[in-house]
Parts: sequence; structure tokens; C-alpha cells
Amino acid sequence: MLIVVNDPTLVERELRAGRLACPRCEGELRPWGHARRRVLRTTAGEIGLRPRRARCGRCSATSVLLSDLCLSRRVDEVAVIGRALLEKAAGAGHRGIALRLGRPQETVRGWLRRFSSRTALIQAHFRHWALALDPRLETVTPQGSPLAEALEAMGLAARAASLLLGPRAAWSWVSAMTGGALLANTSSPLPAPR
Repeated sequence: MLIVVNDPTLVERELRAGRLACPRCEGELRPWGHARRRVLRTTAGEIGLRPRRARCGRCSATSVLLSDLCLSRRVDEVAVIGRALLEKAAGAGHRGIALRLGRPQETVRGWLRRFSSRTALIQAHFRHWALALDPRLETVTPQGSPLAEALEAMGLAARAASLLLGPRAAWSWVSAMTGGALLANTSSPLPAPR
């Protein structure tokens, strides 16, 4: 899987021009059909997606090109999940968050638990991104809780990326910088900044 900007026309142009690299071997990706149709629950309602697939010319591996609105294996938009994380950092409980977002309590509780179980890893990952993108940044200011400190590092990294690489929604940067694996259910590490 490769996280791409949420602009299918641009992605298709980049793919056909050979400007997308294989996440496994850095070879050139080429068009290779589409992944299955899926529904993404956003703040504005449900939208249908059918992500592009690509195949590497070097290693022949295939990859799904997933929009930066998404996280891997999650039906909710990254911005919806992000809102839940921000509310939790502000002191809200999972039941109230679920009610405000219109999501099942178990789903929201799962997001919060998964994120909370990895806050040190997430903070270190985004701190690394922030420092790589903005060498003038000295440190992440302590926020009083591991969850808030991880969110602060995410915000600093997203801000630095937007200033250096061009504007993009903060949660889209989060998806891109984690390769969609912010809440992954595997023990694999988050991808390293390049």
C-alpha cells in the first residue's frame, strides 16, 4: 500500500508518467487495475472509493494507492479519527466522543486504545519527521500527558510539511507520514522519514 494525495487525476498522471516509486524497492510503479470498492465514512457522510492499484516494474509487487484521507484497514476518514484523538486529549471520554461523531462506542474506544498503546512510538516518529522537515525546531514542548505530547509532535510535523512542501490538511499529512499505519493492528514499525 502507498498513501497518495487525494487527487485521482494527479495520481493517475503521476502513475502513467512513472513518477511513483514502489514502497518495497523504489522501482517505478505502473498502472495495474483497481482495488475493491469501499466506503469511507467522513464528517460529511459516506463516500465511495475505488483505489488505483499499481505494479512495480522492478520487483513486480503490486500496491494499492490509498488516498491520504484514509488509514489502512479503517472505514473512517483520518480526520474523523483525529477529531476523536483531540477530544480525548481535551479530557472527553469515548462514549461522549462516539455520540458526537455518530460512531459506535466500541469503534471509538478501539481507536483511543490503539493510539494510547503506541503514544511513545508515535511521538518519536512524528518528532523525527518534525525535526527532519524543520531543522530549526529544537524540541517538542511537554504537554502533560503522553497522548497530548504525541498529538503535539504530529501537529508540528504536519505544520513543517505544509510549510516546506505545500499546504495540505494536517490529518492528510498524518496519514502520509505513517503510510496509513497510524492505528495499524500489527507490530510493524511506522515507516521512517525519507
